[in-house]
Amino acid sequence: MFALLFRPALRLFARAQYPFAVATAAATYALLLVGALVHATGSSLACPDWPTCYGTFMPPMVGGIFFEHGHRLAAGTVAVLTFILMVLLLVGRRRTGPRLAALGAGAFVLVLVQAALGGITVLLRLPLLVSTAHLAVSMAFFTLVLVIAFRARPAPTAVAATTPPSAPPPGRGAPRRWALAAAAAVYLQILLGAFVRHTGSGLACGFDIPLCRGALWPAGGPAELHMAHRLLGVAVAALVIVASARAAGAARVAARPTPLLRWLAWGASLLVVAQLGLGAATVLTGIHVAVVTAHFGAGAALLAAMVSLFLLQPRPAPVAALAVAAAPASAPAPAPAPTPAPAAAAGAARLDRAAAASAPARS
Repeated sequence: MFALLFRPALRLFARAQYPFAVATAAATYALLLVGALVHATGSSLACPDWPTCYGTFMPPMVGGIFFEHGHRLAAGTVAVLTFILMVLLLVGRRRTGPRLAALGAGAFVLVLVQAALGGITVLLRLPLLVSTAHLAVSMAFFTLVLVIAFRARPAPTAVAATTPPSAPPPGRGAPRRWALAAAAAVYLQILLGAFVRHTGSGLACGFDIPLCRGALWPAGGPAELHMAHRLLGVAVAALVIVASARAAGAARVAARPTPLLRWLAWGASLLVVAQLGLGAATVLTGIHVAVVTAHFGAGAALLAAMVSLFLLQPRPAPVAALAVAAAPASAPAPAPAPTPAPAAAAGAARLDRAAAASAPARS
């Protein structure tokens, strides 16, 4: 009786998981942009205390307080959204599985860790490692919410379910691995950019592009960190373009058409080129607030694109399963000998008895 009463509610919770996960991912991306504005405007310590700001939760939203406390309010909103998403996943775990519920719980733990790191960053006056860890956890949380959104997608329709599967054969899973490698490289590049930002190395090479004060590699100091970020950015861009091309090629020959995958692949290629341009513009404009925020936002969007490319591509089919499917059909078993009809069998029996009875007379 209990199950009958609450089954519609459980079904509603399961249907709400995907749109709510998408909304949480969008809110997280907006939070990342607000966090980038906090540093770009020099407002990281506009509120010297935590979790309040000058002893209150609603200070006058002026100057740097607007950015810093606004960032805290946005973070609180994302934390509430994550908690609701976790509840939806836990309540609907019978329909969507316990793994998705575990991912929701992990996301809520990460958002709590992220909030704690944010508070420690303020209370300890922006220590380098804590500030970088704050960004690292934020990007990991963003990635996890994207994974939840993809895993919570509605099941395919009956028509789509009857189309041939598009799992690549053995050796064709490389595009998926390329996308994963590119996503990891983008994540590391974002962390290196955080070191550049928090050490004040953004203009360590002056306004020189593409060299650093006339040299490909500077003598030392913050300029080395800056040039490492530049050179790694070029390498990551090449990796993203290769991974995108492999994904687009795999989508083109897949049994089931995936236009979204092709558009996302080529969009990632264009985005990484734009990201290189924004990096150069950040230096040439003297780290303008709008330009450096766009540079950070493009990096986060590029991470989301590569994670999405990885998640959208089907996993390669197991080698053993494909070997069984590709094996030639065995020769049909020989048909069994026909069984004589009952009437014929009875006649044969009578003949045998007659022959047996006549045998003594002849003797």
